[in-house]
Amino acid sequence: MSIFTNKKALIIAGIILIGGVSFGVHANSKQAKSAPEQKISLYEATNLTSLDASKITDGVSSAQLSQVDEGLYRLNKNSQPINALAAKTTISNHGKLYTINLKHNGRWSDGQKVTAQDFVYSWERTLNPKTKSEFTYLFTSIKNADAIMVGKKAPSTLGVKATGKYQLKVTLSKPVPYFKKLLAGITFYPISQKAVEKYGSKYGTTAKTTVYNGPFTLTGWTGTNDKWTLVKNSTYRDHKVVKLNKINYQVIKTSSTAYNLYQSHKLDMVTLAGEQSVQNKNNPELKTLSAGRVGFIQYNEKDKTAANKDLRTAISLTINRQQLVTKILENGSIAAKTFGVRDMLKNPKTGKDFVDNAQTPSEMTTNIAKAKTLYQTAQKQLGTKQLTLTITCANDDTSQQTATYIQGQLMNHLKNLKVNVRTMPFPSMLTKVSQGDFQLNLTSWGMDFADPSQVLTILTSNSNSNMGHYQSKTYDTDMNNADGKDAMNNSNRYQDLVKAAKIATKDQGVTPLYESRSRLLVNSNLHGVVYNKFNGAMDFRTAYVK
Repeated sequence: MSIFTNKKALIIAGIILIGGVSFGVHANSKQAKSAPEQKISLYEATNLTSLDASKITDGVSSAQLSQVDEGLYRLNKNSQPINALAAKTTISNHGKLYTINLKHNGRWSDGQKVTAQDFVYSWERTLNPKTKSEFTYLFTSIKNADAIMVGKKAPSTLGVKATGKYQLKVTLSKPVPYFKKLLAGITFYPISQKAVEKYGSKYGTTAKTTVYNGPFTLTGWTGTNDKWTLVKNSTYRDHKVVKLNKINYQVIKTSSTAYNLYQSHKLDMVTLAGEQSVQNKNNPELKTLSAGRVGFIQYNEKDKTAANKDLRTAISLTINRQQLVTKILENGSIAAKTFGVRDMLKNPKTGKDFVDNAQTPSEMTTNIAKAKTLYQTAQKQLGTKQLTLTITCANDDTSQQTATYIQGQLMNHLKNLKVNVRTMPFPSMLTKVSQGDFQLNLTSWGMDFADPSQVLTILTSNSNSNMGHYQSKTYDTDMNNADGKDAMNNSNRYQDLVKAAKIATKDQGVTPLYESRSRLLVNSNLHGVVYNKFNGAMDFRTAYVK
């Protein structure tokens, strides 16, 4: 997930993170041995913030947890759910009852078995208001979840029960066509109650205060440092398939630094940015991956200035999205047409992509003349000619470059508008935004699975990820219909989602900017990495150095 806080993220399927996650691999290609050491080095663009499935809000933490833990299902390269800890799933009662039999060989790194009760505990803990999880809305289709998340019912009333040591029964309040995809997300991972009781509030805040049930365990992370290591987990249920012994991580925030390390053969996989991407367009080691992420501006509608709809629309019409992706980002990203990305869903009748059906060009296409008129209207409504806006964003290269570009566009075209850019480390940005300490926030949302609801749901009134406090009864109705009365009618559900997306864009509840793509240079010595075609997520379970 994409997450910001998508938020995979704003994330994450969550969750909010600008640009793509950067990776690097050191396979020691120039000094390859006959039996190369199964050890690689990767990098992230921002720090790891949590390993607690109930509390993760950013893409880096989500990506790490997906390597050290696993849930009932995982998504394959085509973003389709396949069994992980689940052995057999039976769906009954018109799509509202899931009976899931678990594999018996799941184990935590402390030696304890993974049981059905670990899932029950995890989900009830996440929904408990005391946990303050930002992704409780993902549970809304499970019986009593909505009442639990607002404190009206006890967590124990949730529609999930352990009906045996290795059997889970999940009762839904309504059928959900993508429910197995949803359960593949990290928010639905199991959590060891014994470990949480042992470490208390420190659980998931450091490598030593966390237990793992996935292909790797994590070491060397103190909670604030920028280096850590994933080590092959000998207690993992399918440990024989794992070939890598170690994955060394470090944080590298500057793309030029990472690229230089790649060129000097100290990194063997690197995410390209700007001119690097152009220079390597014919490089045979080049890969282009969809990030399953939409970059956007969210507005704090509790701020009088940011709450002005005409001002928000003027901002949207001033930004030249095509110029942003081709001249500033230069990483393969494409201009956004709506609040979503391609390949989420196709029109069941025509096969047309969702973003094409959901687009509203009048609010998304650059129109400086109209933007100036709307801006003047906003000035009158706000009672002042001189307006000041502050864009809050993370301090990575992509975020700062995008923010600076938007700052220049707005100040060049809209008279008497001053735009400030406030940058800070990603975790600090998440905190500020969560506390409502922002006017405009430049961020992104990464989707964990391919369905428009994964991104559109964050703008519903009751979503904890709705940091800008966007409110629309019509929008909420369409979203409720899509995952309610129309859930099992593909055509009706599709139209509900299209209508919701159009409403959000017309309101400029957020201002979509770009669909993220990642361009990577990958050393040919690294094999077996599974790349998810929808969101570019990497699964290193079967990776190896040749």
